[in-house]
Amino acid sequence: MSALSDGGICVSPLVIVFALLPVLSTFLGGYAVFRLRHRLHPVMAFSAGILVATAFVDLMPEALDLVTATEPALAVGAAALVGFLLFSAVESFVHRASYEHAHDPGVDPHLPHEHAAGAFKGSRMGIVGPLGLVVHSGLDGVAIGLGFAASAEVGIIVGLAVMAHDFADGINITTLTLESGGSRRTALTILAMDAVAAPIGALIGISLGVSAGVLGLLLAAFAGVFVAIGAGHLLPEAQHQRPLQAPPLVLLAALGAALVIVIRLLAE
Repeated sequence: MSALSDGGICVSPLVIVFALLPVLSTFLGGYAVFRLRHRLHPVMAFSAGILVATAFVDLMPEALDLVTATEPALAVGAAALVGFLLFSAVESFVHRASYEHAHDPGVDPHLPHEHAAGAFKGSRMGIVGPLGLVVHSGLDGVAIGLGFAASAEVGIIVGLAVMAHDFADGINITTLTLESGGSRRTALTILAMDAVAAPIGALIGISLGVSAGVLGLLLAAFAGVFVAIGAGHLLPEAQHQRPLQAPPLVLLAALGAALVIVIRLLAE
């Protein structure tokens, strides 16, 4: 059942719950950095599987059902490609700090290596990167709103995927802020901004009131974004520090994908 009725916006308790859950997952991600540090890669791999599966088994089929163009498959595929490329372009800018830090003498920057604390200190992108992730979180919230505008089933699965992504965002925000020389208070402040961005985005998404065809294209675009996040960022980042553990991490990603498929089957 759509979250939008003919008489206007109908924000159900379910929408409110899934709009607020990313707030918790964002702070949990930040807390995990303070407590676990470099033991977070399995979580990131699992989250990557959730995001990619959500794109392929939930958002893309829903988009195909909604788009009424002459060539719906082409329109949906093109929208997903645009979402993938746009997000990848933004991601390359936001995470430039990862490639701007200095390396120790004798260390090949192209080989796997550990980054010492403060390695990003002084980078012009030190704070811009974490703030860019706040924008990511807002867009995630829009995806939740659009998902519930399509149906409760789509909204629930998108909400779970956003929770996984915002947990990873909490990790990245805290890590980038601390390693750029920011204080714990600064990291917590940006975490709070990121946490509230998702509910605001969800309200925007549920309030857009777009036609079914436009909604389908937007869902397809977010499918491309989710693929870019999962396959282009989270999974490679999980494998970066310990490449010998790549096969088990891919298996964890597969388990995350399987979870989405099971939820999708149970929701039908």
